[in-house]
Amino acid sequence: MLISDHIVITGGSGFIGKHLSVALLANGFRVTQLVRSIVPGCQYEQKQIAFDLNDRKKVQDCIATLQPNYAIHLASSKDRINSKAGFRDSYEKNVSMSLNLIDACLNLSDFKRLVFLGSCDEYGQASSPFDESQREIPANAYGLSKLAVTKILSGLYHSFQFPSVILRPTVIYGPGQGDEMFLPALVNSLLMGKEFAMTSGEQMRDFIYVDDVVEAIIKALNADEHVNGKVINIGAGVASKIKNIATLVADSIHPDILKLIKFGAVQYRANEVMDYSVVIARAKELLGWYPKTSMESGIQSTIKYFKDSGCRRLS
Repeated sequence: MLISDHIVITGGSGFIGKHLSVALLANGFRVTQLVRSIVPGCQYEQKQIAFDLNDRKKVQDCIATLQPNYAIHLASSKDRINSKAGFRDSYEKNVSMSLNLIDACLNLSDFKRLVFLGSCDEYGQASSPFDESQREIPANAYGLSKLAVTKILSGLYHSFQFPSVILRPTVIYGPGQGDEMFLPALVNSLLMGKEFAMTSGEQMRDFIYVDDVVEAIIKALNADEHVNGKVINIGAGVASKIKNIATLVADSIHPDILKLIKFGAVQYRANEVMDYSVVIARAKELLGWYPKTSMESGIQSTIKYFKDSGCRRLS
C-alpha cells in the first residue's frame, strides 16, 4: 500500500470507521468516507460523501468517479432480533448494499483489495472455539446476511481472482461506541449511578478492543496476495463469562458499585449462542497480527472516555 493510494470506507462515520479513518489519515493516506448522512462539525466532513448504499446507480457512479485503490466495507444493519421478517430485511440492507459496492469495484482498473468486515455471528451454532475452516451455522438473520456476502466474495475470488479478504471480528468495544452495545451501556449506566439489568451472564464472549481491530484492517490492506479469498478471525483468542466482564467494569469504576448490576433480570435471547470464542492462528500467520490490548487496559480506556465525555456517577 502506497501513501498515494486512495481508500474508500463505507460506514466511515460509525464507531469503527471513525477510529480507522483517524489511523489512516494520520499516516497520510487519502480517505473518503461513504456515509448515510454527513456528520455536522466532523473534522473529516470534507472527506465524506452521503448517499444510500442500496442505490446501485449512485454507488456505481461514486466509485467510478473516485477510482479508489482499496475499499473497506464496514457499513451494515446490526439488528440481531431474530424474526422471520428479519431475514428479508437483512438481505435487503446488508447483502444488497454489499453487492452494489462489489459490482462497482469489479469495474476498476487499478483496484487492489476489498476488505470486508464480517462477523463471528456467521458461525452461529457451530462448535466453539470457531475456526475459519469449519461449517458456519448462523443463528440469526444478521449472521446469515454477513455469511452471504462472505460466500459471494469467495466465489468471485475463485472464479475471477477478485482481490478481497474477509475479517471476522468477535465482540468489538472501546471509546465512542454507542449504548446499543453491552459494554458502553453498562459503563454509562454505572457511571450515572443507575441500576443495570442484564442476564445471569453465563455466556462466554471474546472481546476485542477497537484499536486492535483497526490494526488488523490496516494489516489486511498491506498484506500480500496470499490473503485474497481468505476468511480471517480477529479476536482476543480468550473468552470470558459476561458476568465476569461486568464485575471487572464495576470494580474498575468503584468497588461498591457492583450492587447496581442486576444479574438475571433479563432473559437470554432465543437461540442465544452461549460460547462465542475464536481461534486466531490464521491472523498471526497471514497478517502478522495479534491483539495487544488487555481486557483490563481496554476497559480502563473505555471508562475514561465516557467519564471525559460527561458521564459522571451520581452521588
